[in-house]
Amino acid sequence: MQNFKVRTYDVQQATPKTAIFILNRGRNAGKPLRQPCPNCFIIYCKDENEVENYYWTFFSLWKSKFFHRFLCGSVIDMLRITDLKKILIEKVQPNFENFEKNEILIERLKTVEKLNSEYSRRIQVLQKLRYQLIYHFYFVK
Repeated sequence: MQNFKVRTYDVQQATPKTAIFILNRGRNAGKPLRQPCPNCFIIYCKDENEVENYYWTFFSLWKSKFFHRFLCGSVIDMLRITDLKKILIEKVQPNFENFEKNEILIERLKTVEKLNSEYSRRIQVLQKLRYQLIYHFYFVK
């Protein structure tokens, strides 16, 4: 059951509001994006709910380094559009049919990502505090 449309993103084309972008070059290939970049694929979605489902599904796959086995290229790693379509058909689409479990997973992933960003912010604040303590101890007299 193929009810999605995947294309290579073109800067010249208008960008629809209900679309998700998947990075296709580099070690972060497979990373979902909210805004387009020159090296990405675009997945057209029906509505905002589908955008969220695709985003968090691809986010979890990307975080678990699922796409690394599909990367090819001798200098710059690249994800092929045929591999992305295969992943969509075999892995992503079957999970959308089990909607209730998918919604629970997405909510949990959002919570984990929110906690991760909060802890990252706290770590940055602690690093600044450490810098200030050392600076005042050694340089302010």
